[in-house]
Order: sequence, then C-alpha cells, then structure tokens
Amino acid sequence: MTDIDKNQKKSVGKPDMTPLVDLGFLLITFFIYTTTFTQPNVIEFVTPSNEDSSKSPIKVSNTLTVILGSNNQLYWYQSPLEELTSNDIHQTTYAPDGLRRLIMQKKEVCIEPESWTVIIKPTKDASWQNTVDVLDETIITNSKKAVTELTPKELMEFERVVAMR
Repeated sequence: MTDIDKNQKKSVGKPDMTPLVDLGFLLITFFIYTTTFTQPNVIEFVTPSNEDSSKSPIKVSNTLTVILGSNNQLYWYQSPLEELTSNDIHQTTYAPDGLRRLIMQKKEVCIEPESWTVIIKPTKDASWQNTVDVLDETIITNSKKAVTELTPKELMEFERVVAMR
C-alpha cells in the first residue's frame, strides 16, 4: 500500500471574493452619483445689513408691494404708505396671467425699470409655498425683491379689505 501522511491537513476551500469586490464598487459608485444628483435647489436671496446707513429713497412708481394672505390669497398695492387706504389694495392670483402679468405691466410703465422692485410682505397666515411662488415670479420677471413685515397701517388696511370680501 501507499504511504499516507497522517500529518497532512485537509485544505479548506477559499471562496472567490471577486463578486463581492465588484458589488462594493457598484455601491460606492451608486452613493456618489445619488449625492451629486440630489443637490438642493436654492433661491439666492440677499438681505441688507442693519448697519446700512446709506439707504436710498424708494420711489413708489418703481415698486409693487405684494401682500400674501391666508388660503392662497394674494393682494397688491402701488401707493405711498402714508396715503394707503383699503381702496388701494387689490387682489390677484398666483397664475401666470395674474401676478406675473401684473408685475410685467407695472414694470413696463415704471420710470426706472433697472431699479424696479417687488416688495413681498407675507402675513402670519401665509404659507412658505406662497412666498416661494412670489420669489419665483420675481426671478421670472427679472425683478429685484425684498421681503419684509407688514407695518401696522398696512395690516389695518389689509384686514379691512379681507373683512369686506
């Protein structure tokens, strides 16, 4: 008979790791692509500093003030704040033939189109979506924009308009 070496160990089979390496590279590639394709979309919005002492006077003819109300209500006026009455506040819609057309019409007849500004004043009941919609319209119409709070006089006149409707 043949000599059998009793010290010889059985060799354990080694699994082929090539498919797992391929899977690892696929996962890494997948996560890199998904993070680069899901970059957040943001609207550039510049706010003035509180220390800005060189404030230039704003001409009423070059501005449109938009008030965002509750339940997707949108109001506007273009008159001096000191002379504002509830008759000066008008209603429009977020549709392209509403706010966009209004901004374009007012911008065409303004004295200085390069300094045309839309002042956005959301109420406490306005939704963020409505604010973003108005910001989008200012970008589409190539208008400068400012977001600020309603003054007490504006709020009083606005509440009169809403109560009448």
